Order: sequence, then C-alpha cells, then structure tokens
Amino acid sequence: MSKHVRLHHFSGGRFQPKDIPVVQEGPLSVYVNGQELVTLLCTPSKLEALVVGFLAFEGIIRGLEDIQSLTVLEEDGYADVRLTSDFVPPRRRIHTSGCGGGITFSLETHGSAAMEDNSSVDPRSLFPLIRELYVEAQSYRESRGIHAAALADGEKLVIVTEDVGRHNAIDKICGEAMLRGIPTTGKVLLATGRISSEMLRKGAHMGTPIVVSRTSATTMSIDLAKRLGLTLIGYVRGDSFYVYSHPERLVLPKPAPVLSR
Repeated sequence: MSKHVRLHHFSGGRFQPKDIPVVQEGPLSVYVNGQELVTLLCTPSKLEALVVGFLAFEGIIRGLEDIQSLTVLEEDGYADVRLTSDFVPPRRRIHTSGCGGGITFSLETHGSAAMEDNSSVDPRSLFPLIRELYVEAQSYRESRGIHAAALADGEKLVIVTEDVGRHNAIDKICGEAMLRGIPTTGKVLLATGRISSEMLRKGAHMGTPIVVSRTSATTMSIDLAKRLGLTLIGYVRGDSFYVYSHPERLVLPKPAPVLSR
C-alpha cells in the first residue's frame, strides 16, 4: 500500500537525498449494471471489500445475495458490479467532509430509531485495542499518511483496514465483514481519524454500539450519536479518553468481595 520515493530531505542546514515510503492513491471507477456510479480515490488494497461496503452503505445492496458478479481490475482502476435486479443511479450527491471530498448519495438518519443494545465493555479494554490497531496498521507505521480502522469484539481486533480516505477505511470494514460472514452487530468500531457525522452513520448502519477514535468528533456526529443511541468516544490517549454520548455502556467490573475470616 506504500512505495518508496526518492526525495530531498532538508535537515541540519543541508539537503540530503533520502528514500521514504509514501502511501499509494489512485482512482477506482465503479460501474453497476454497466452504468458508471462513482469514482473513488483510494488506496489499492481490499478493493472488493471497498466496493461491497460502499454499495451497502449507500443502500444499493442489502446483502451479498444482491450481487450477481463483482470484478475488480486494480491496474485499470475499474470495478464492474452486476446486480440481480435493475439499477437506477441515485441523482442526489453529497460531498462528505473526508479527505479528498468523498461522495455519498444518502444521509438518511432522521427516521432511524435509537439503537437498542445492552452490551457493555470495560473502559480499560479500549486502550490495548487502540494499541493493537497501530501495531496491525503497517502502512500507517511506515508512512503516517494513511487512516486505519478496525472492528473488535471487545477483546481483540477481528478486521483491520487501511486507506488514504477515512470513509474508505470504514467501507472496507463493512465490505470485508460481509464477504467473510462476520456479524458487525454488537461489535466495537475503531478509527484513527476524526469521526464525522457520515462516519457515525456508517457505525449505526453496521449496528456497532460503540465507536472509538484516537482523535476528535464533530458537533454533528455527537448530536447524531446521542439520537441514535451510540456510545461515541474520542481522544484515546495514554490512559484517558472523552465520552461524548451514552457512557452507560462503559462499565468497570466490581471488585471481588473480601471474605472475612
């Protein structure tokens, strides 16, 4: 997902040639039933998962059974999807707040009911999960120019993805979970980038009651998390973090009773 580039490094008052890893980025044009839907600027990894996740989040498919065939030609930046039913391209496009000006066709959340999920996690378990995410995110460690995301079961990471776009990384989580048959409901969604409202909406779509970021949230994502019943957590650093909404899912275990002699 990264390639080494020769550049000039200025340090100590002088220039020196240096090779450093740089994140790869390229266009992926997605065609559905022969019609061009969108061109995504992305990192060339897990592209099948990216396409499936994007289609699922946009409401174009509800499951893998809606896809007749999927062909991705990475070198050509081309993905061809054949659905089992007719397809009419959406007319409404919304530019997201993500890097590169992403596109979504729907932000329908006003009629969504609040998530009813009684699961809980030990708040201290989030720190090793974030640390594990940075260990697994190889391209992030190499270049620091990429976003990473993960799906966790509360104890370990189940899926890890990386992409130059924050939204793409979440799309890949959804798509890989569908392709591998991994349930997302009740899981924890982690990300290295800022949690915007559209990313929070994707967490709600997957049924992940807890969404965690190493960085900040936005006012719209906080309001949305409160309304949809999601626990939104940000600024996970060291041994602390901020809880923006629904802290009731974070439960410290009760100490064992002391037996008297």
